Amino acid sequence: MASSMNDFNHLKNQINKALGDASIVVKISCGLVSLFYVLGYIPHVYDVLAVTPGSLIPPHFKIWTLITGGFIEYRVWNVVADIIVLVLCGRILEPLWGALEFLKYITILNVGTSLIASGLCLLYYLVTDNIYVWFLTFSGMNGILAGVTVALKQSVPETELKLLMLSIKVKYLPSLMVLCSVPLWLVQLLPLINVILTISGVILGWIYLRFYQQKGKGAKGDLRDGFAFSTFFPEPLQAPVSTVSNLVFNWLIKFNICSKPIRTYDVGAPSAITISLPGMDPADAERRRQKALKALDERMSKLEQPASWPSLDDPAEDKTLKDIEVIEEPDVVIVEHKDPKVDSTDTTTVEIT
Repeated sequence: MASSMNDFNHLKNQINKALGDASIVVKISCGLVSLFYVLGYIPHVYDVLAVTPGSLIPPHFKIWTLITGGFIEYRVWNVVADIIVLVLCGRILEPLWGALEFLKYITILNVGTSLIASGLCLLYYLVTDNIYVWFLTFSGMNGILAGVTVALKQSVPETELKLLMLSIKVKYLPSLMVLCSVPLWLVQLLPLINVILTISGVILGWIYLRFYQQKGKGAKGDLRDGFAFSTFFPEPLQAPVSTVSNLVFNWLIKFNICSKPIRTYDVGAPSAITISLPGMDPADAERRRQKALKALDERMSKLEQPASWPSLDDPAEDKTLKDIEVIEEPDVVIVEHKDPKVDSTDTTTVEIT
């Protein structure tokens, strides 16, 4: 008994310390979840704060529920789980992103998942004429928590979590969350709307982190192969899923719904070389980068060779490179030498196979 009390006190101290070290964003989020849970016991307050698809449009126009709906829970264990996940994930993500970006991500997940769920309710109502679905009231942080697991998969994929007797890598959490929610719905332990929020949170979080999150220096998104959409599926299914997802993405690019991403690599050389590669895998990009640098070295060695018969009236000019730019395209590397003393540009083209 004494040992159990000591463990409980230790856990309590750890939570208090984590909350004390948390940023203002995490503290406000935890405070809203706790406050709304208490206010939910007041009659009609839950209906005012939770999301009702039919009330988002006039004459009700309860737009604020897109914000408050994600922070109101009606079960105490959901409140505890929300606070623990927010605190732990905040300690990992906020140092990497900053408090403002973390708040932005939470807001996108909260509003976006509520809109997706409401849109599906509207579609179901139009098809089946079931008025109950159109005025279904729902709430909870399922979508936010699912999106946060996607952010953890991106940031610390190989970190292991110990859940009871199991050790699970963080990169499997989004898929595991979806796989657990579906069976719970089938045995009627979880409402279908919660499954929709979970799945939409995973998809919405991945889309934002993959293509739209600002990375600095004009770069956006995370195009690593380890964060591709197919990695959310078991290995036997990754190849067909990758094929289908690439076809869909290329179709979206063709109709200008999405723009083709450009991978930018800063090789960090003293000559400040930047190579822009449109949609290439890292291994191929590295091979092309090495060939581009080799071609550049050959060009520099030729430029640094002294002239055979320098003019006495016109001393040999310094052959130091003032501005070198290497632009790599899928099949050609172009090396440009710009000499400020001469109003011309020397260009060398090297084909790479």
